[in-house]
Amino acid sequence: MMSLHEFTVHIAPVPDDAGLDRLYEAGLDDALPEVEARRCSLHVSREAETLAHAIVTVVEQVETAGFHATGVVSEDLVTLSQIGERVGRTRESVRLLAVGRRGPGGFPAPAGGGHRPLYSWASVRDWFHAWDTDKDAQPPRQQTWDQDQDTLTAADLLLRARLLLDPPSELTQLVNA
Repeated sequence: MMSLHEFTVHIAPVPDDAGLDRLYEAGLDDALPEVEARRCSLHVSREAETLAHAIVTVVEQVETAGFHATGVVSEDLVTLSQIGERVGRTRESVRLLAVGRRGPGGFPAPAGGGHRPLYSWASVRDWFHAWDTDKDAQPPRQQTWDQDQDTLTAADLLLRARLLLDPPSELTQLVNA
């Protein structure tokens, strides 16, 4: 069964008019390019059996047109306030969990962000799921959203890893491990 999948892919280098034509001719007629601050994004609305298949075909078409897919937009990195919104708690309640003053401890460490820490939603979600005694409280629509976000996050990490491992090294074996 085909479903419509919407996502955004970053590409490099920024295409000129001829490059935009090549992208269209490569099959990206379902993508709306946006150039902002010397960065190009393709906003894609693609019918495919799975989100993963849609992303893979877009990346293949980007590369056929002579460009590199450098990342996929995902909503995995979140602040304490965003975590609170997603789990129905205040920012302060989540902060107390994060510093170990409440809850069972073991809250996931920040994934980055410096003075305003950012957390991986996938890790935090799994932590809440393991801690929460009412595991079935999450509505099915939220579960589907989370699965799609996990796919987008994984695709983003894999594309960024490819950039770091160009040319390929022994580390590329980790993808298939």
